[in-house]
Amino acid sequence: MSNLVLIPIEGERTLLEREEHIITNYRVIQRDRGSNTSVGIPLHVIREYKLTSRSGMFKVVNGIINVIGAMPQKEALRGALGLREFDRLRVGDQRKLCEMSGLAFVHPDYPYGRWATIGYHRPFSQHFYQEFAWIRGENVFTYYPNSFILTNYRLYQKDEKRRKLYIFPLHMVETFEAKGNKIRIKATSGKFEIKGKVPRQDHMLRVWQMRAWDTLPKEHLDWLIRPYDFIQARHPLSQYSISDSAAIDRSFVATETKEEMEVASGSKGEHTVFVKPVIKDRCTNCNAPLSWEQIDWVGPDQYQCPSCGATHRVDYVRM
Repeated sequence: MSNLVLIPIEGERTLLEREEHIITNYRVIQRDRGSNTSVGIPLHVIREYKLTSRSGMFKVVNGIINVIGAMPQKEALRGALGLREFDRLRVGDQRKLCEMSGLAFVHPDYPYGRWATIGYHRPFSQHFYQEFAWIRGENVFTYYPNSFILTNYRLYQKDEKRRKLYIFPLHMVETFEAKGNKIRIKATSGKFEIKGKVPRQDHMLRVWQMRAWDTLPKEHLDWLIRPYDFIQARHPLSQYSISDSAAIDRSFVATETKEEMEVASGSKGEHTVFVKPVIKDRCTNCNAPLSWEQIDWVGPDQYQCPSCGATHRVDYVRM
């Protein structure tokens, strides 16, 4: 039997119960030896996870949760996620599950929210999660426990030599070179050289090429460097009224990753990568020929066909 306390909500039933963890059809409750607390993780917020016998990593919608302890078998969690009984939960039930688990509830329509901070974290990551806001669509790509957090929108980096903390919104990054324990970044605000544990060059390149921040409204880009309290005072979430009886459609499916739980910086892909912009030979809408001299620019990396007005995005290829 487990020494954890389970207070079920309506429709919740226990699937597995052991001394340090409980799995239900709606959540997993785990004893975390790192923080000496119990951690509840609603199944509907899990995007990606990795389990070993003694530790676990869960990438959730609004953050990342690390736990240390006797973890459940992969098959047990995989089975609970496969049932997808949490799909029937309404907004009110999802909010209740998050509050009971100590997680901030995030609605897909909200433009920002709180990060997940439960579980075992280092002071570095705690400062980031507690100080700054999660922006809609933001996911943690990789991290090193006490040195950096790389999301698809920004890089939060600690300089071991100067003992400073930096935030680099990726839309402001022009060039970068990560090599060993040093990264050089040329941004629109200047040039920086940071020493310490840094992201790998190939990881930086993958995130930069995804350009996920292009989907953010321009007026929200400034939020990437603003504290949560600053954003909340000017854009209160109370103006986004969501009925507790409304349904939420979540299309993503939680995946089991084979990546390392704590990705260290290393020499892999440390060489400098040069890219060049390329446009299409012909418009995919009207098949008219395109050339650099004739296209009309409608954005930083978007151009318009002079014949039909269709918009295309510049492709970046490695040189």
